[in-house]
Amino acid sequence: MPKLPGINHLRAVNAFEKAGFSVVRQGKHITMTNGERRTQETK
Repeated sequence: MPKLPGINHLRAVNAFEKAGFSVVRQGKHITMTNGERRTQETK
């Protein structure tokens, strides 16, 4: 099976923001929430 390409963390953050998520905190990881769910992205 071929390796899947990665995406830039800024593109991921922009995609989540368009989907209604907002950044809760930022450090080594970016934690985002939409009030109901949370997601964590690596920088």
